[in-house]
Amino acid sequence: MTEPRKAIVAGAGIGGLTAAIALQRAGWQVKVFEAAQTLRTGGTGLSIMANAMAALHAIDAHLPVEQAGQAIRQFCFKRQNGTPITRMPIHEIGEQLGHPSVNIQRPLLLRALAAQLAPDTLTTGLRCVGYAHRPDGVTVRFEDGSSHEADLLIGADGLNSVVRQQMLGETPTRASGYIAWLAVTPFSHPVMSEGYVAHYWGRGKRFGLCDVGDGQAYWWGTCNHENAAHAALNVNKQEVQATYAGWAPEVMAAIEATPEHALLKMHARDRPPVKQFCDGHVVLLGDAAHPMLPSLGQGAAQAIEDAVVLADRLTQTPDLRTALALYQAYRLPRANGIVNAARFMSGIEQAESAIACWARELYFRLVPQSSWRKKNLDILSFKGGLQPIPDYVND
Repeated sequence: MTEPRKAIVAGAGIGGLTAAIALQRAGWQVKVFEAAQTLRTGGTGLSIMANAMAALHAIDAHLPVEQAGQAIRQFCFKRQNGTPITRMPIHEIGEQLGHPSVNIQRPLLLRALAAQLAPDTLTTGLRCVGYAHRPDGVTVRFEDGSSHEADLLIGADGLNSVVRQQMLGETPTRASGYIAWLAVTPFSHPVMSEGYVAHYWGRGKRFGLCDVGDGQAYWWGTCNHENAAHAALNVNKQEVQATYAGWAPEVMAAIEATPEHALLKMHARDRPPVKQFCDGHVVLLGDAAHPMLPSLGQGAAQAIEDAVVLADRLTQTPDLRTALALYQAYRLPRANGIVNAARFMSGIEQAESAIACWARELYFRLVPQSSWRKKNLDILSFKGGLQPIPDYVND
């Protein structure tokens, strides 16, 4: 019996943990190294959309995620005062595809994924600082001076990826032009029914309110700012309350219910799409490969798709470099297309002029539900071209 192939994953975020699960279930030996001392225990919430849930289902990793989150049952766009603009058929598309879109707290998601790893897979407090090619693999270097050899290195180390920097050099981030506040807080309101998601639109401002289950709400707000990077350095609750003064009662109530220490503030950024995710026996996924703005809620979903498609190509194609080339060829157009679409949508949502906001609302009101279903169905469908994992790899 041949020795199982070995993979090192740099980064224990959503994509890195999913890749580790998928490869272990395909018979690989996997080690995950995370720079932080623990898995992320703070943070806010996010959506795992139907395409990501389908990808997780393909590796039988979906149920713990569904159980830890709250399926989206209604998704609507509203004016800042709370009057409706239109709704998105996210729930109906999930029923059609057989996989719900799920709101979840980030720490719960990470725990749901990490719990599916084999014992002793994850090492925390050890940062990857670089790699060196070998004829039949890669040597991975770490901050403490140690190194490990493997057949494959997966760079899943996020927006400021060390693996990406070595592979592609300095690639600048692109400013979004807005700051974002994020929080999870205990919250209930008559408007926020089970599985509620609403995006409230103002001029140069947005607010999102999402039910993440267990009496908790995830909310986020964005506001255009000339120097968003500098503005994101300081956070206080009064600033948020002043920004959304006079908005819908549920918006103001969610902010009021949030302790100041639970607020996060960030400068949303992405990077221009690139044409390379692989270098020898090294591969990028998730934010290390294609960071995107949050407007389509696809950042986590695309990392999950990356991980599952990568494991499938490695399982089905014996030659590793060929498998990575197939992964790159499939994932580049899909992920980069969503990077561009998210930036385009972000520009529409952050519109500030009265005319642009009027045109935005008119357009969204006039588009029929059948068109929204068709537009969303493409993004929310997982087309990984996956093949069944042979039985022998699990023996």
